[in-house]
Amino acid sequence: MVNDGIFDGDLVGVHRTPEARDGQIVVARVDGEMTIKRLQRERHRIQLLPRNPAYAPIVVSPGQDFAIEGLYCGLVRRD
Repeated sequence: MVNDGIFDGDLVGVHRTPEARDGQIVVARVDGEMTIKRLQRERHRIQLLPRNPAYAPIVVSPGQDFAIEGLYCGLVRRD
């Protein structure tokens, strides 16, 4: 999420909620793994978009273990 100013080692504040709108940064669980990505909802598809060109989008398949755990609401950077 480097293009959104979130770097390795940052502590992220999360508002716990299972709901999110298109375009929001979410903490999501996909197949038991946690990730922070920008949510993109399309007609019949959900994608989790990285804001780092080194990573590919995650396309959530129907029936796949997926849940929104919360919304990004800020960070603390240790320097």
